Amino acid sequence: MKEKFTIAAVSALACFAGGCVSVDSEVAPAPSRYWKAPQDAVPERVIQPEDIKTDKIASPEDGGEGGVSDGQKGAASAGAAQKPKIELSAAEKLQAGKELALDDLVDLALENNTQTRIYWFQAKSYAAQKGSAMAAYYPQVSVGAQVYRSKIRPSLGYGGSSIPVGTYYETGFGPSAEISWMLFDFGKREAQVESAQNALLAANFDYNQTIQDVVLNVAVAYYDFYSACGNVESAKLSLDEARTAYESAKARFDQSVGNKQDMLNALANAKNAEFVLEQARSSVETARANLAQVLGVRVGPNFVVSAEAVVPSSPETSKKIDELVAKAMRSRQTLLASYARLAKSASDVKAAERDFLPEIGAFGQFSYTDYTDDSRGHQDTYTGGFSLSWSIFEGFARKYALLNARAAERAQAQQLKAAEIQIISDVWNYYHKYSSSVKQVASATAAVEASVEAFNATKVAYENGVSNITEFLNAQSRLATARQQKVSAEASLSVSIAQLAHATGSLTANIPGDEELASIQK
Repeated sequence: MKEKFTIAAVSALACFAGGCVSVDSEVAPAPSRYWKAPQDAVPERVIQPEDIKTDKIASPEDGGEGGVSDGQKGAASAGAAQKPKIELSAAEKLQAGKELALDDLVDLALENNTQTRIYWFQAKSYAAQKGSAMAAYYPQVSVGAQVYRSKIRPSLGYGGSSIPVGTYYETGFGPSAEISWMLFDFGKREAQVESAQNALLAANFDYNQTIQDVVLNVAVAYYDFYSACGNVESAKLSLDEARTAYESAKARFDQSVGNKQDMLNALANAKNAEFVLEQARSSVETARANLAQVLGVRVGPNFVVSAEAVVPSSPETSKKIDELVAKAMRSRQTLLASYARLAKSASDVKAAERDFLPEIGAFGQFSYTDYTDDSRGHQDTYTGGFSLSWSIFEGFARKYALLNARAAERAQAQQLKAAEIQIISDVWNYYHKYSSSVKQVASATAAVEASVEAFNATKVAYENGVSNITEFLNAQSRLATARQQKVSAEASLSVSIAQLAHATGSLTANIPGDEELASIQK
């Protein structure tokens, strides 16, 4: 009765304690309320981006909290002074505030971008999983030791009852070892290793694709920056021309050959040109910040980017679209990763099928036991042999696992098909985008030349009283628009070349070329 009362009391206490369990205090009080972090959840030290390395987080003792220490900067400066002829790396150029070209930006991105590091560590994880799968081919060995104390009370049966004959105590101790080795499982281990190997291949292809994606993102961000800088230069020229128009209108008004309305219209046009210039300058800083984010570095005064862009060259631009599609089917890393995942799914199906078959293994055991009682000698036990295990029924778990593996294989085949269609569409899209961009650059260049001549002619006509202020301002506006279109067309051409190379799987870190725009247009 006492035991039952104890059990009931413990059960009631457990129910009461379970009813007191709540997670309300650990989260926000309502979905629309802000969660206030406790003091211990706020980091004690702010970790600078430069302190997070590939293999560790730099501490203040390592020169953390802002990257390189003053002493290291001084040593670097001294080294640079002693060896001025040594070309600086991209990271050293960034630290010194030197101008960075596209090649430097790509180097910085591949060194600092977090996505490449994430996929790199994921690939290392899959490599470890492959090693775990191969461990099934090796024997499993374990050792141990035991110490025990036993109490023995033998008895004799007599007349239907037992009579105790005494109490004996025994203390034993000694080591033991076991070994087991799977000898044959009808290819299950082989299928599991193949699955792990294909998963590793897919992870490595994903890593390669990430590198190409980073290079493309750098190119796109850089040419956005180039376009923004070009718009600033175009806006400066437009402002000069708008001021020239205002000065001409004011001069005519002062000479009593013009009217005040023309002068005010020219003044408003000049002020609008100033507004456009400031907008363009703001866009440059926005593009600079976006570029720094793509690189994985902080934006600041030291982040100086060259605005002298070189239109990249790519052998893909000289090929026909059928050749480009065929190359993409062989070289695009995402597609190769899809093939590896399809092979992994097939290996998973094979492993699930082999799970229905028996397993044959070998085993061995050894134990040594000694006793504290000197009257007893030690005891050795050896056991060895072969084993056959065959799971006959487990509630259809293996059947469902096989159905799951087959469904996953079919789904992966559909994903492969979708990836192929996407790649074909990308190649088609970027090929025609490149072809159109070449023509747009040629048209925009011709438009600028024609607009310059028209502006100069209209300026002379207005100053001689042949043309009116509206025609003069319209000519200046058309010239400004033509310049912006040319800058945009050149940036679009550069991006389309990088996108076409990326779509075919041939975009690498050496994206910029030495060919000029004229040679590409040929």
